[in-house]
Amino acid sequence: MKRQEKVELLPDLVEFLVGDASDVFILFVDLCGSTEYKKKCLQSNQPDVNWIFRQFFFLQRAAKTTKDYGGTVIKTIGDEILALFEATTKPETVLKCAIEIIQGFENLKAYKGNSKIESKAAIDFGLAYNGAIKDTIPFDPIGLSVDRCARLNSCAQKGEIVFSEDFLLLAESRTSKKAFKAKYGYTSHENDFKGIGRMTYFKITAG
Repeated sequence: MKRQEKVELLPDLVEFLVGDASDVFILFVDLCGSTEYKKKCLQSNQPDVNWIFRQFFFLQRAAKTTKDYGGTVIKTIGDEILALFEATTKPETVLKCAIEIIQGFENLKAYKGNSKIESKAAIDFGLAYNGAIKDTIPFDPIGLSVDRCARLNSCAQKGEIVFSEDFLLLAESRTSKKAFKAKYGYTSHENDFKGIGRMTYFKITAG
């Protein structure tokens, strides 16, 4: 294809890429302390299958719970899942999903003591563009909402869920601020995030 022909395609390509966007809920959930657990396995000469199976068990179960709540797991990133929910989803549904994922590993007989599975989560809501480069993933979200959610996840400790102000405002608009606060007892925090700036976020303890 000649250069001119390629250039002539640019307007339609730009319009296609920018137009392929929508408001979505973003959910990050990840396994806490997985690196330390791997290190302990290696130091005690345990077979790799021990930490591998534990991590797969977490990812598979978290993904199933997400699906049960109507979410879509877009990808796994090491010991973490990135999922999205359509804008029509009730905000509380996304929060309940995160809570169930965290609480769902608390009383496992197979994983307790030093091998106990503990996780954390972050939720955001906003506009995301489709960054998919393969047809196997119809919508791979990219954009500020995804970046913010990833930053928020770094503020969560094991058993905690953090969420953005945009998510909270939407959740409160569909119930009431008083009712939502009374039910979940979230706390307010502020932090400076790389590339984003100072941001207010909220936190609850789920496990």
